[in-house]
Amino acid sequence: MGSFVKKKLLYQTLAFILPFVIGAIFLTSAILIASNHRFFQKTILADYANIITTAAGGIALFSENARMELETLALAAASLKLDPWQKEIALTAFVHQNPRFSGVDLISPQGLIIASAEPEALSQPAPHRDLLDRALSGRTAVSPVTAEENALPYVDFYVPVFRLGQVDEILRARLSLKFIWEILEGIQIGKTGQVYVMDGSGRIIAHREIHRVLQLSDVITPEALDAIRENPGPVEWVEVDDGVAYNLGVYVPDLDWIVALTQPRREVFAYFYQNSYWAALIILFISIGAILWGWRGSRRLLEPIQALHLHVRRISRGDLDQNIYIDREDEIGDLGKAFNEMTDSLKQYVAREVETARTLAHTKNLASLGTVASKVSHEMGNFLFGVQMMLSGLKKEPLSPNGRHVLKNIESAMAQTRIFIKEYMNFARKPELNFIRGALDDLIREVLDVLRPEADARGISVAFNWDPAIPPVRMDAGLMNHAFTNLMKNGIEAMAGSGTITISGKAAAEHLLISVVDTGSGMDAQTLEKIYEPFFSTKGVLGNGLGLTIVKSNIEAHGGTIECISAPGKGTKFLICLPLNQKA
Repeated sequence: MGSFVKKKLLYQTLAFILPFVIGAIFLTSAILIASNHRFFQKTILADYANIITTAAGGIALFSENARMELETLALAAASLKLDPWQKEIALTAFVHQNPRFSGVDLISPQGLIIASAEPEALSQPAPHRDLLDRALSGRTAVSPVTAEENALPYVDFYVPVFRLGQVDEILRARLSLKFIWEILEGIQIGKTGQVYVMDGSGRIIAHREIHRVLQLSDVITPEALDAIRENPGPVEWVEVDDGVAYNLGVYVPDLDWIVALTQPRREVFAYFYQNSYWAALIILFISIGAILWGWRGSRRLLEPIQALHLHVRRISRGDLDQNIYIDREDEIGDLGKAFNEMTDSLKQYVAREVETARTLAHTKNLASLGTVASKVSHEMGNFLFGVQMMLSGLKKEPLSPNGRHVLKNIESAMAQTRIFIKEYMNFARKPELNFIRGALDDLIREVLDVLRPEADARGISVAFNWDPAIPPVRMDAGLMNHAFTNLMKNGIEAMAGSGTITISGKAAAEHLLISVVDTGSGMDAQTLEKIYEPFFSTKGVLGNGLGLTIVKSNIEAHGGTIECISAPGKGTKFLICLPLNQKA
């Protein structure tokens, strides 16, 4: 009878405890997965918004560059007195120097062509009378997007040519939209997602699927078009049909265009769904393990039921920072330890997957942003080169005082454009160096003095061996200080406990050889291949992955080299070689 009562009590205990344990696990997992979904969606939306905003900026800049080129040509045309034959030669030279334009006309106020760079391409009078009237009023006008058979779409620019304060002639130039297609080709959105461009009516003007060009979009409503125009930032909308795709659009007001991004929602969240599947599978196995463990170890599980129930309720509210404390050394105590391990494992897994998803999404889109920035800067460089060639030719011509004043204004505009290029590419440009001759060992000692408290706190000793015969070196003190600070801090953080960092320097022929050696855990070959890559880090959230990238960049800026030798369990050694006899 006693045995029967004991087993019945065991069954009742299991029936009471296990639903709480398993329910808490699944509820906590659901909360964490929902939170992860919101975070992942927010990250994706931010990255996609950056992509189309950057693409829209590139397209607007492309159009602005074209307008500035034509206005510069108009200023040059206004300052020179040329006969029709000379005008055609000048227009032809402009087209050859600026291949983005397929043709340029000089039109009279009455709409008649005076001179043309491509007579066979633009031999008819100006078809857009309203644009011609706008140019006659002194403003630059842009035509709607048009496409001829078997040709890329284009737009026509109408730019007034002023003489004595009046519009005397009008430049009409046909601008190919090939560059916009190149921008779109450089942007990868998953496997099937893409970025395309529409005009204000929803007509597609640039798309990877060329048969859709100049067709009305079938996935956007008039309400969505109005919402995109009225908002300065990206706007999300749902498709007309079934809403299975994610759509985002941003307005380019100068052109009345819309840059749009589309991707199937199942593809946007494919990585998240895959992780959720594995998380659910792991949770299922953990739950099965908890049931088996409870069956074997809960015969004496009576007294701590209240405490266990309290902690489970806290965890069910999403608070994973809970540990069950059971002051017993029997099966009940083991159950408490198992539950703690299960909760810690779940926290670590979710945190790791969230960080992996964020890093992966961010890294993929950097390439797209970098591609857009590179293409924009390349086009601006071509623009400056073309204008500079024209200026060189104009300076050889006899000009009136007014003409020379115009040339001075053009040069000023070019200077402003160069400043813009410098600011736009600032993130990719190497810093300007300020070289002096100084004792590198004094600089390294200053770095050691700053880092020594951290090294002492970790129980790490620092040895400094420097050949006193080493002469002063030519260096930028700020960059060199930054490089050695990052390098030595990396060595300190590589050692979990006590250890030693040794810095040595000696002269060899015309070079200075510096070694930085630590007794840390070392790195495997796969890690060594990536240590100089931007944003690669083995420290998780504690590192930004730029330290060694900066070290390598600063050393190479001094004409030097850096090499890393490491193996797991054998520490790490950095070898730096700097020239000694560079002229200051």
